[in-house]
Amino acid sequence: MWLHYVNGSWQETLPPGRGSLFGDGVFETLHIYRGKVLFLTDHLRRLRQALQTLHLNLPFPIEALAAQVQALAAPFERARLKLIVQRAGEGTYMPPSTAGEVWAFLQPLADALFPLGPAQRVVVFPTPFLTYTPWSRYKTLSALGYVQAAAYAQAHRCDDALVLSTDGGLAETTRANLFFWDGAVLRTPSLRSGCIAGILRTHILRLAATSGIPTEEGTYPIESLATASEVFTTNVLQGIRPVLGVIGQGSSFRTGPDTLAAQLAHLLRQKLL
Repeated sequence: MWLHYVNGSWQETLPPGRGSLFGDGVFETLHIYRGKVLFLTDHLRRLRQALQTLHLNLPFPIEALAAQVQALAAPFERARLKLIVQRAGEGTYMPPSTAGEVWAFLQPLADALFPLGPAQRVVVFPTPFLTYTPWSRYKTLSALGYVQAAAYAQAHRCDDALVLSTDGGLAETTRANLFFWDGAVLRTPSLRSGCIAGILRTHILRLAATSGIPTEEGTYPIESLATASEVFTTNVLQGIRPVLGVIGQGSSFRTGPDTLAAQLAHLLRQKLL
């Protein structure tokens, strides 16, 4: 019997799902723009790969999910759609089955600049916690480290926090992938850092390659940002967001219309919108 403490008393309730109990599931956050889902094919490809890695099955073909998502998106000018797939059943750490349950959360968004978002200030979360695993590139429901890092950023009056891999290297932020530019090469942490294989991260790397901008994915210490002229983050909801500086590091970076971030945002807008 499951009990929930509400308004001063224990009340019998339904059991929480395995997503709440064990973080046993994955999610995708989709950007709806003018009734369509941006990057839908990429999201579904990543979701399929994640489900295969975690040995989870949808209750219907993924093609049917695509059609349902498009139908949900159609009424909205701009919105956020979060798809969650968690393992069905209760059980212990031992998975009871491979059956997945699907949840969707829709949130209308105010019209905003896209794909170039407002500049931000970030802080380094002092506890390195990311490590490479077969599932680290996907958005799993095990998000405690990101929650703690986001709370740390809020306490320091910053927009976001840089999170590090367990070897102390740069990985990503609590909600986005990280890029930095020294005037010659556009760099981003490798997936070996434990960072998410972001959808927009992939598209920015492709845009840079087709535009003749040298790119590199690698392992970088925090000190690498000292030689960067620009730093920006990417995710499908916020687009490209320049970083003004890293609090406590004595670093500041270029922002504005004549930057590489602005150039890439322009190219992305032409491609998508």
